[in-house]
Amino acid sequence: MFLVAFWQQALIIAGVVIVFLIVSYLNAKTKPKKPVDLPEKCQFCPSKTCVLKITDVEKKREELTEYLKQCEDEDESEKN
Repeated sequence: MFLVAFWQQALIIAGVVIVFLIVSYLNAKTKPKKPVDLPEKCQFCPSKTCVLKITDVEKKREELTEYLKQCEDEDESEKN
């Protein structure tokens, strides 16, 4: 009786793991459509590890760098 219950649980766990691996594999092989539109909830996502948010951070960093250079140039022109 104990061995039957053990094997049933082991088969269920193995089945769940196999289904998970198959779904993960198929998800990795599926490519998104080229013009991907972001859902509205992604615009306000609090995640800091999201790839889309990382690109936004890089873009803002470049904009701030340009702004700071512009400010430094204006300060130098005022001193002269």
